[in-house]
Amino acid sequence: MKYFVTYLSTAPVVAFAWMTFTAGLLIEINRFFPDPLVFSF
Repeated sequence: MKYFVTYLSTAPVVAFAWMTFTAGLLIEINRFFPDPLVFSF
């Protein structure tokens, strides 16, 4: 179990988890607020 926890705390695994979370967050934001880059000011 010690080695598994060490593996989960390595940089590639943490980076993959963070990028997956960020991608999911962006997808959900774009689902509820589509095309937020175009503002009609």
